[in-house]
Amino acid sequence: MLLDPETYAAAPGVERLLGPPGLKTELFSCLVETNTPVCETAAEAHGELGRLRGVVCEAAAQEGLVVAATGSHPFSKPEEQEIVSEPRYLALLEERPAARSQLVCGLHVHVGMTSFARCLETLEFVLPWLPAVLAVSVNSPYLAGENSGRLSARAGRLLELPRAGAPPVLAQGGWTEAVEEAGGDYTRIWWDVRPHPRLGTLEVRMPDQPTSVRRSAALAALVQALCASATPGPPADRGAFATARADAAAGRVPVADLLALVEPAARELDTWELVESVREPAEALRQLEVGERAGLTAVAADLVARTAE
Repeated sequence: MLLDPETYAAAPGVERLLGPPGLKTELFSCLVETNTPVCETAAEAHGELGRLRGVVCEAAAQEGLVVAATGSHPFSKPEEQEIVSEPRYLALLEERPAARSQLVCGLHVHVGMTSFARCLETLEFVLPWLPAVLAVSVNSPYLAGENSGRLSARAGRLLELPRAGAPPVLAQGGWTEAVEEAGGDYTRIWWDVRPHPRLGTLEVRMPDQPTSVRRSAALAALVQALCASATPGPPADRGAFATARADAAAGRVPVADLLALVEPAARELDTWELVESVREPAEALRQLEVGERAGLTAVAADLVARTAE
């Protein structure tokens, strides 16, 4: 998120930052999306995430702005933010006015798949574990100036979009039907996890955006190890997923079983030390501590300081 350096409110300006590879627009002018290139290892992804963080901070500074990596802004209201004037965003708002409230940021992890069948198989395996992935990423306790009562307000806000939450069972024609319902454009599907055929990946969209680059890399490594652990099985229980998802947003999902599951794959990938670091306290707790002690402007200032570390 791009912020004013004096007030720490969300500030427009992404259009002035574009140029360096890996920087893209999102719906709001106060957001900048960063995309790593394809990485062979979690260590490489860690390096790219750090490099891109530096690129964004430097580009923002040249435009008189600062940067806060977080799942939601502590006090700026979505309805007051400028929209990027691109046809796809304007069309989205016309079709779905609820998108106007989506001033939230997530970490999307793409894991390469050997086939579409393997992609769907892996999706069913990882789906029940995604609430635990959310639980170690929660970083959006405040939304539009209010304590949401959850550690991830973003998780609830995303459910206001169509085609959100858990995907339906996609085998036996389900994917084709879902894409048709999205007008033929699967990037207008906002499930927590989805196939991305153009890239040949399974895209896990569950985590909140971390402030720490290292935690971003740890979550990427965690998702990689989870996908590497996948075995064939029956479709996941969507009702149980929805309940666990809500519990995770409130900080009520344990993560020990997830880490036990992925440890063998993470050790084989030589990422266990990085993956295990997600045991550290959730970043949402830091936001709440600062907010209770010093107020929401201080939360935003702290996010800016930690983003630049």
